[in-house]
Amino acid sequence: MRWSLPARLCAALLLIAPHSWALHESDVGVLDWHKFLVGVPLVAAPVTAPSFHALDSVAYADSNLTENPEIIYTATANNVFAALNPKDGSVVWRHIYQKDDRIMGYYRHSNLVATLSGTGGATLRLFDGITGFLHLEERLHAPESGRPAEPHYLGTHITFYGDDAAYVLTNGHIVRRIDTTTGAVQWTWASPSALTIHTNLVSTSTAVFVIAFARSTTSLTLHITVLDPQTGALLNSREVPSSIQHLHTYTVLSNSNTELPHVVWIEDGSLKAFRLNPELNGSPTPIVFKRNTQSTAAYERILDVGLALSGNAVVVASDGSATLLVLMDGSVQGVGALAPPVNPNPNQEGQEETTEATWAGGLGDVTGEVVVGRVYWSHKFNTIKTDTLTFTPAKATLPNLRSASFEIAFDTKSHGVIAHTALSRSTSRSPGSLLLTTSTGAVQLWELTSSPSEKWTREEALAAVVLSEFVQLPEGRSEGAGGSRGDGEGYLARLWRHAGDAKNFPQYLSGFIRRFLTGSYASTTSIPASTEEIPVRDAFGFRQIIVAATMQGKIFGLDSSTGHVVWSRVLGLGWAAEVGATVVPIKMFVLGGEETTVEQATEGPEVVLVAQRRADNTLVDTVIFHINPLTGASASGPVVSDIDIPQEDSNGLLQGFDIIPGPVVEAYLLSPPAGSSQEYATSVLLLDEFLQVYLYPSTPQTRAILRELQPSLHFPLRTNAEGSTRVLGHSIGPHHAGELGAEGHDGERGFVAYATWTLGLPSDEVVKRMVPQTHGPVASLGKVLGNRTTLYKYLNPKLFVVLTSPAPATATAKKGKTCGLYVVDAVKGSVAYRVSLPALSAKDGGEEPCDVKAMLVENWLVYHYYDPDWAGAGLSKGWKIVSVELYEGSGLDDKTSSGALIHSSDMTSFANDSVNIVAYEQAYIVPHAITAFSPTSTKFGMTVKDLIVASRSHQIASIQRNLLNPRRPHRKVTAEEQEEFLVPYEPILLSDPRRVLSHNYEVANIAQIITSPTLLESTSLVFAYGLDMFLTRVAPSNTFDVLNENFNKAQLVLTVTGLAMAIIITKPMVQRKRLREKWYQ
Repeated sequence: MRWSLPARLCAALLLIAPHSWALHESDVGVLDWHKFLVGVPLVAAPVTAPSFHALDSVAYADSNLTENPEIIYTATANNVFAALNPKDGSVVWRHIYQKDDRIMGYYRHSNLVATLSGTGGATLRLFDGITGFLHLEERLHAPESGRPAEPHYLGTHITFYGDDAAYVLTNGHIVRRIDTTTGAVQWTWASPSALTIHTNLVSTSTAVFVIAFARSTTSLTLHITVLDPQTGALLNSREVPSSIQHLHTYTVLSNSNTELPHVVWIEDGSLKAFRLNPELNGSPTPIVFKRNTQSTAAYERILDVGLALSGNAVVVASDGSATLLVLMDGSVQGVGALAPPVNPNPNQEGQEETTEATWAGGLGDVTGEVVVGRVYWSHKFNTIKTDTLTFTPAKATLPNLRSASFEIAFDTKSHGVIAHTALSRSTSRSPGSLLLTTSTGAVQLWELTSSPSEKWTREEALAAVVLSEFVQLPEGRSEGAGGSRGDGEGYLARLWRHAGDAKNFPQYLSGFIRRFLTGSYASTTSIPASTEEIPVRDAFGFRQIIVAATMQGKIFGLDSSTGHVVWSRVLGLGWAAEVGATVVPIKMFVLGGEETTVEQATEGPEVVLVAQRRADNTLVDTVIFHINPLTGASASGPVVSDIDIPQEDSNGLLQGFDIIPGPVVEAYLLSPPAGSSQEYATSVLLLDEFLQVYLYPSTPQTRAILRELQPSLHFPLRTNAEGSTRVLGHSIGPHHAGELGAEGHDGERGFVAYATWTLGLPSDEVVKRMVPQTHGPVASLGKVLGNRTTLYKYLNPKLFVVLTSPAPATATAKKGKTCGLYVVDAVKGSVAYRVSLPALSAKDGGEEPCDVKAMLVENWLVYHYYDPDWAGAGLSKGWKIVSVELYEGSGLDDKTSSGALIHSSDMTSFANDSVNIVAYEQAYIVPHAITAFSPTSTKFGMTVKDLIVASRSHQIASIQRNLLNPRRPHRKVTAEEQEEFLVPYEPILLSDPRRVLSHNYEVANIAQIITSPTLLESTSLVFAYGLDMFLTRVAPSNTFDVLNENFNKAQLVLTVTGLAMAIIITKPMVQRKRLREKWYQ
């Protein structure tokens, strides 16, 4: 194997360079960044939605929450319970729950907050509301014995009795009194009836009321049970005459000033209430309305706006009008009303059309004072309008009822529509703040002043990223640079351009001399701000755009150097906007070239997002969003020059291109054929459910590429047949009947995929996932050993990994059922490597039977799994990581080739020697479970590839490649092995703090890690995302291609200058000496 001189020099530098370590303290926040997120709030229920909570005065005085005596609590879609600071939106604290421990709801009391999680409320946790300290964690029942409910929080509830005890309802029928100090269960009561659903608890000093509903044929009937608060004994039980249609048409009102809680519900469009006392001797009574407070239309909904424990609720009528209910003077009364915001007659002048309103409630600074707000979007003024109604008890000095209205300049183009609102505490000097949660996952706080202003915004949709890609930025206008070279430029045009560029040479020369003398070169630790209209790359390629698509229907462009959002766009729904839909990202591809300048920005890379649009009417189709990654606008360039790309609609949404009238099965990036003048991929190939081929963009050029590549296209698909999942290999060919297919164009025959092979699996295994190979430049075809022999890498670009799990019928069987890992050739289905791994049972605590993760790059396979004390010699229990390297032939200096210049990377998969390989493998025990891993990547692939891992301990670390070398000897290394930098085998890969890239950051629940090369061969960018986001740079072989910033450039200049002067002075002297020597010879 012969290497070029530059390759040998780079290899020598890599061998002598020391390995990289973690960052210096001074580089934290400079070379990396971290986004500490909580997730999109759950707004479907009051027990999980964001709310303000007034802090206890003593607890507040000891906290760091300055200038605001409130805190914001919320449960999120990422299964996180968090507390936010209303001042700046920062995370005060958060608690992350396990995936199978779903949050049912949270309940506040003074400076404490309790949560129930797991099916049926299996686990109770009690937190300090200020610090997040976990005071108590108690398992109330086994999660598998929980009763699922819809909605999920139904049948769970908590009410507090002072600071010492809490009454907890779980599983819809069990009530416990729990000591909040010790967690001891003081008594338990279980309902004898399986036909009633218990939903709420209300406690007083004399009784605990359990609210339940019994379902009849047409409605729900209210059922009340009374328990003794000290012993849990049954005091009374009664079925209340009622006919309740839905659970959102009732509520329970109570407050600290009365011993008479009330249940309020809607029956036949009118309101009724039932007073709760231990004797249950009352009867349902109609609500008393003050003058002009009762709606003329029938009531439809009762809303809990967060004020039920203060004795307040809002009831909404069918015409949009609303009435404020207050529990006072021993009864429930209607005390205030808001007129409907929507004009029933749109042709009537002076009225405006609005969206459906959301409601919020907050407390005032006067005892008993409450504020309710109605928030809706005005189509006429393109703003959010907020109407507030403030009720003050009659004994206060303020007016009894006050109303106000605010207009908020909400950016619906960037944040979608309002999904939830919450009001903070108001005072006589300030009407408070409005917390908005949007459909795109943004959380905003607005100050309700005469001119409302946005105080802060959190883009929590970034915690729901499902796809992301790095995009190289164009080169900026360099100092002294001239015009750009155009395509098809002739000799005379090029000569004329060079002549024009000559006028910039003096400027370039002066700048070069200044940089050379002063040493003011670009720095690797500080990236200058871009002065261009569009982002441009820095001198080393550290600044790139990260395009991230989320489950919230929003796509972001992030600056990789700072983490700031450069642009964001809301994905349009197209025709489905009329019926409602969600956009689910499926695949993301980067098209076009990378080596561009600002002048050529329109010719630069473009991003294609393949998504499925799932309409609420059950229709599913496939749509493509074609995006300019530099600006977020709809792409327009040479790649799509002859097709119509949808632009923004009237609402500023990014609309897509409808490509398949149904679901997409798979999508691939169609690379240009080998030897083509076209360097980068410019099209995407898609398959529908009938395996018809679609091409995007479909141009004469891309169709010609498809026809040329068609015989060599091979890919696997996962199919469901006969109740089992299989892997079938496919190729592409024309329709047999000759009719126009999905890709038929201008009379051309379309293409369809057809099966060519099937992967034979054991009958008790099903396919869980397929992992594609990570492709990149390959710098070396083999590895030279210390004894000067060579192992030739098995480089087959068609390999992929198949992960299997036990069939559902056997997944819970006795120990011995296995998970499978197969490395398969996509061309003919041959298995290059396979292994059986132990499956986890429920008692092992596994979330799934086969939690196996794998990655394949070049000839290196790494997989991670849990071994639950697997039977066998030398095996042990714990998390393991296995490193496998595949080489050609059967050993040293053996090549599976028919010619001296043919290697596995060039060999056809149908050759007989294509499966003649040898595998070296080694297993290691790791201290923590790994949630994601990825190899580093560099521009030319010469730098050693390290493995970047994210662990459940919420850290990002780097594992050196030599530690994962499967050829590490189980003895003392020899002199030849030392030349390869081999070290003796150790079964445990200990966590080295110096290799922790995230240092003191908590980077939680990482689901994916991607890497990107930079202009420096030594350095790779690492981006990890999941709940949090983290980006850093790594140099596995140290920065051998850039000088240290502390390098004394002035001394170098002086030394070179001194040597040059010495040569100039001594050269004549040497010449004269040699001349004299010749005379005397």
